[in-house]
Amino acid sequence: MAEYQEQFKRILDEEVGDYAARALALLAQAIQAKGLVLSEQLLDSLRTEVVGATAQHVATMGILFEQYGRIKDMKGISRTKAPPLEEIEEYVKKVGVSHFAYVPGYKYGQFPLASKTAINRIAWGIARAKVRDNDQVKPKSWFSKTFYQTINSFIDAVTRRYLEATGTHMAASLKI
Repeated sequence: MAEYQEQFKRILDEEVGDYAARALALLAQAIQAKGLVLSEQLLDSLRTEVVGATAQHVATMGILFEQYGRIKDMKGISRTKAPPLEEIEEYVKKVGVSHFAYVPGYKYGQFPLASKTAINRIAWGIARAKVRDNDQVKPKSWFSKTFYQTINSFIDAVTRRYLEATGTHMAASLKI
């Protein structure tokens, strides 16, 4: 009987590990398909944690990523104030001033002499636009649909392997 229990734990560990790898790949594809890879920070932050099966046949799997990725997935975003300017400035620094065609307060194609000024003005422009366009926020669902659509395939795989193991164990115990 102990061998049978160990076989079930091994099956569960294998299936959870396989599912974690599959889910991670599908989520990465969804992020790219929704166009959320400008700085690739969300894509780079994707990872899984798997804890093996216990004696009660409970295994856990967690998918970890930057919190803003989940906010991008939500449908009802309501802004009453501008996002933090420091965070937007960090984003502008990471992406680079050259990726922005316009610096508020200057003509198109004209940039201020100091990059710090350009970064600050671009960040203010983004923050003001976020507040102004509050009703036009379009969610880019990449997590919920992708992740929850794959759970049934995981359940089916575990169930199928459990049935096979149970059938083999029963056949071995019924030999005359």
